[in-house]
Amino acid sequence: MKIVKVLLIVFVVLLVIAGLGWQFWLKDQVAFAKVATAYGAKQVCSCLHVGERPLESCMDDFTVDISAVTVTDDGSVTTASVLGGLVKSEASFTPGLGCTLVKP
Repeated sequence: MKIVKVLLIVFVVLLVIAGLGWQFWLKDQVAFAKVATAYGAKQVCSCLHVGERPLESCMDDFTVDISAVTVTDDGSVTTASVLGGLVKSEASFTPGLGCTLVKP
């Protein structure tokens, strides 16, 4: 019975630590990743389709290191993702209107 009580206390303490980690650190990191991928998708989409530049040239436009962001383009949809696709954003090109963010 004593071992069960100790394991329960350890589990509760770990759960509290995980909750605090989410509240004060991870939540902000996920929000930053969402903004970064949306910005990247929109910028690269506009560069590729409106500016008619190659992808390598578009990636040079960023002033910060975006090596963690993966950008792909398949025709009229540009996708930017991080963490292996866990957080991603898409931008779609419409002729005459330009690029807009869309829900993936």
